[in-house]
Amino acid sequence: MRTRRVVVAGGGLAAVRVTEFLRRRGFDGAVVVLGDEPHLPYDRPPLSKDVLTGKSRPQDVTFKDGQAFADLDVELRTGCAVLGLDPVRGVVETVAGRVPYDDLVVCTGARPRPVPWQTPPEGVLVLRTVDDAVAIRAELERRPTVVVAGAGFVGAEVASSARALGLDVTVVEVQPTPLARAVGPLVAAAFVSMHRANGTDLRCGVAVAEVLGRERVEAVRLTDGSVLPCDLLVAGLGVVPNVEWLAGSGLRVDDGVVCDGQLCAGPPNVHAAGDVARWTDPRTGRSARGQQWMVAVEQARHVANRLTGGAPAPFATGRYFWTHQYGHHFQFAGDAGAPEVRVLCGALEADEFVVGYGDGGRLVGVLAKNRSAAFVRAKTAMDRGVAWDDVHATVLG
Repeated sequence: MRTRRVVVAGGGLAAVRVTEFLRRRGFDGAVVVLGDEPHLPYDRPPLSKDVLTGKSRPQDVTFKDGQAFADLDVELRTGCAVLGLDPVRGVVETVAGRVPYDDLVVCTGARPRPVPWQTPPEGVLVLRTVDDAVAIRAELERRPTVVVAGAGFVGAEVASSARALGLDVTVVEVQPTPLARAVGPLVAAAFVSMHRANGTDLRCGVAVAEVLGRERVEAVRLTDGSVLPCDLLVAGLGVVPNVEWLAGSGLRVDDGVVCDGQLCAGPPNVHAAGDVARWTDPRTGRSARGQQWMVAVEQARHVANRLTGGAPAPFATGRYFWTHQYGHHFQFAGDAGAPEVRVLCGALEADEFVVGYGDGGRLVGVLAKNRSAAFVRAKTAMDRGVAWDDVHATVLG
């Protein structure tokens, strides 16, 4: 009898976790991973922090070595970019030829949004891959004046790393306040203060209009007319999902691969996980791509469960992320759009705080700065449906 074959398109976090969960659940068929990069699969969060500051080498952030994949009986094909999909024949087209599958998991992730400016050949970079991190690290060693376009998590972490190296940094953010959608306007103001307290020149409500310089970036002109001299411009303008290779496949694509509640992407033997997957969250009824580390892990777990005969259930997971900025550790879980926001302990201008988000008399979100134990207590209480009025005592323990 022919061995069942699962092919995983992509070589990031979701792809690696799918293989691990398949084996843990006893799947004994063939597993093939098609990664487009030449490197072993690696973890992305350390790139903007440890690799940029030199605390970690690029090889330190890999999930596992080649022997570990072999021990897991996983065939890892690096440098094997996917080019197309024929779900009728059950074949993935790659740069190295056709790869047949019985089940396919789409984990092709996302890439940085293209910059909207004309740029010189040198000095304008983005951060997504380990090669990007190595290139930015090399630039930082030249002691440049840095401009970061975009004050989202990646942009803020790049700015934090550059300031840790003693460099002059300006962050340009088009929104009036950075991270307001992610953490709410009250807490976003604390992030603004943190940037400025650590010597970062944060300019909100403006954008880069023009990049100046012929061979290398020399300055940027902002939409308010001001000019910022710089030797390095790092663009953190968000990401777009890698779905172009699915053109003509019949899969529905709309800012990601559109999945049902089971993360099935149309044909019953095609699933998706990670940054590329778009599904409707049964808790909120909203269609979204979950672009957080833990969402990718939980999606990988869900898909592996489905592929190994697990009971059908809609995929649902709470929103969770963390970030390290200027030596501070932030953790968030839940819904930042809740109508009530309360500082449960500490103060927003202090080095430690916990903030609760309430809706309908319940705790629905929590954010902590340098208070991991209190965060865990609050998140546990939130998951159990604790009443909003009982939150304060729960967090203080």
